[in-house]
Amino acid sequence: MKYRLPEINDKDILQKYVQEHHNNGETSISASLGLSSSDYTEWVTKIKNNALSGDEQWGKSLLYLCFDGDRLIGLLSVRYELPEVLSEKYGDIGYGVRPSERNKGYATAMLKYALSVCKEKGMEKVILGCYKENLASAATIQKNGGTLIAENENYKEGRTSQYYLIRL
Repeated sequence: MKYRLPEINDKDILQKYVQEHHNNGETSISASLGLSSSDYTEWVTKIKNNALSGDEQWGKSLLYLCFDGDRLIGLLSVRYELPEVLSEKYGDIGYGVRPSERNKGYATAMLKYALSVCKEKGMEKVILGCYKENLASAATIQKNGGTLIAENENYKEGRTSQYYLIRL
């Protein structure tokens, strides 16, 4: 797989990515940092700024487009300067795979790559969250060494999020 930051000329492939999620009944796009509700040029600028100088509240982060060949498979968010309180609430890593490419091992590969980036950035542990009913995401996290933080659940808007710890 190839991982890279988004560019202005990626607009068409990202629009198709978002459309596939919407066609699948998904209104929220994981790890997209508001892609579907933002002006595209402003979104790309925000992603690049977050990588270079960071955000005052969230610190530095990377949002990768993940490709298998020329096909955009998913998005991967690595928040490597997240304050601990936000890490525990949102997680240090987020990922999403387009509906037609799920259950093919892509999320596991993406998470493995994200963990290598976190280790390279000097992190010793990461926290990841997923909805309790998202058994596929929980399995992906567990395959990469995640252990459930039993006392850390978050109930919001009718859904429960669970959190996992991975030591690097």
